[in-house]
Amino acid sequence: GQTEANLEKILTLLEAMTPVAVMIDEADAALGNRDAEGDSGVSKRVFGQIAAFMSDPSHRGRIIFFLVTARPDLMPVDLKRQGRAEEHIALFYPSSREEREELLRVMMKRTGVDLEMDEMPDALLNGERTFSGADMEALFTRAKFRAAADPGSEGEVSTRILEDVVDDFMPPTYPLEVELQTLTAVLECTSKALLPEEYRAMDREKIVRRVDELSQLIK
Repeated sequence: GQTEANLEKILTLLEAMTPVAVMIDEADAALGNRDAEGDSGVSKRVFGQIAAFMSDPSHRGRIIFFLVTARPDLMPVDLKRQGRAEEHIALFYPSSREEREELLRVMMKRTGVDLEMDEMPDALLNGERTFSGADMEALFTRAKFRAAADPGSEGEVSTRILEDVVDDFMPPTYPLEVELQTLTAVLECTSKALLPEEYRAMDREKIVRRVDELSQLIK
């Protein structure tokens, strides 16, 4: 009962802090489900507490949950339904130069790199190679390490250093997993307007079949 008691304290604290936003990363793993076994029913009871708390009408607009996951298909339907997780917002790789520039600025701010967009290597902007936010952050971090070891750079990341890092960078590639995550995000999204143009007109039945195929291939 200690786990449930601790959770009750947390939920009570959230009620006292309103308005408040709660972000739960890796939500598909963190929140469990009603079918969990092997812990004397603790996981089921905890899941029930959280689900009931999220759907309490008195919390609407006062306690907002952000459930972040790369695999929304693994999350229990109970949590994804309207009244708990009402808006399903899908995030994709940047698909335009403007989106890539915006993400690069965010990652430069995070890593402390200071370059203008016209100093950025073309490979990061032209879209011929796909870089995720994590890839961009890794590139800037590597560039900072290289700049620190380069006596001529005075510790500052230059276009030359970043170009060398980008040319050398080989991100891990999991094409089937990425395709599965992307198509699952398309299926889970609750607003067509939030989807990139290329996905809006896709046949949902074909997407479902492809997701099933990918799930079998990855197992």
